[in-house]
Amino acid sequence: MAFFTRKSADFYRETSLLKASDIVAWKRARNIYNFKQLPNTAIISIKKSSFAKVVSPFTKRAKGIQGIHYIHKSKVLLCSEFGSGAPALLMLLEELRALGVEQFVFIGVAGIINDTIIEGQPSVITNVYTSSGASFFYSEKENIDCYDKTWFEKIKNACHLEAKIAWSTDAPYREVPSLIDYYKGKHCDFVEMECAALYSFSEFYKASAVSILIGADYLTSSEWKAPSNPHKLLETQQKLIAQLIKL
Repeated sequence: MAFFTRKSADFYRETSLLKASDIVAWKRARNIYNFKQLPNTAIISIKKSSFAKVVSPFTKRAKGIQGIHYIHKSKVLLCSEFGSGAPALLMLLEELRALGVEQFVFIGVAGIINDTIIEGQPSVITNVYTSSGASFFYSEKENIDCYDKTWFEKIKNACHLEAKIAWSTDAPYREVPSLIDYYKGKHCDFVEMECAALYSFSEFYKASAVSILIGADYLTSSEWKAPSNPHKLLETQQKLIAQLIKL
């Protein structure tokens, strides 16, 4: 990335002219939010169907944030439909942090690049290799560790998960063999679009964040193999959410 060969040594210590707290204050002044305070913990998934088993017509919807978000029994914020990929997730994370959320769990599906991974198997991500442009605005590392190890172990143990490694990309239609081979050489198990954003954000702000990924499609041979049971993938996400909201 040409920009990052020219960035100053102080880049990661500079303060942005536009901050999420500015947007939050602007929205509050216009009564765009319908809540005074959000729960400390957010569970994030791309699709609202992931929360279908725990959201009822009586669950309060948090308005004013891009996407569909519910406050579950005043304890957990359930976030979905905010978009996909690193930029969309970072926009959400920044606003939630400015609104007081301190702990984050992301649940997503991912491409499988390790033959030993079984479709539908959920794993917790210890560290992520990034080729995602947005993550470099938060961390200069190629390999980003999960920042809060205590939060990681709590989620891992509560959901009985194995620890795995991911690779994040902004361009899913450019997962070419040379790239896949490179990240397989780094012992990556999954490829997806959000984990580097989550972990770079977490490292930058020293926030608690964990990614759980479920193996879906295969990129382990010369041709892409679609998921054989998409309904099982959804059921696995719903099961994980049912476990997490009890923490």
